[in-house]
Amino acid sequence: MTDEVRYPYFGKPPAREPRPASEEPALRGKRVILSTPEGFVYDVRAISQIYRDGDGRKVIDVVLEEHYFRWMFLEVIAPSEAFPSHLVWVE
Repeated sequence: MTDEVRYPYFGKPPAREPRPASEEPALRGKRVILSTPEGFVYDVRAISQIYRDGDGRKVIDVVLEEHYFRWMFLEVIAPSEAFPSHLVWVE
């Protein structure tokens, strides 16, 4: 008997590399990671495409994942935040 771990079907899924939101063709509903001065914030969903705010900055509206599902299933309005697109990564 070997110490090799046997995985069913196709084996272990490949690791995913985060990619810049600016390179993603469709953002709405995707899990994203926010880059902040305090560190990375996970469990966030994009609810818009990239757009320019009133100051001309490229931003993406994001919500916590919990609020996203409440909005999707229960139609409870989610408190969103416009976050700079260059600081958003798609999982």
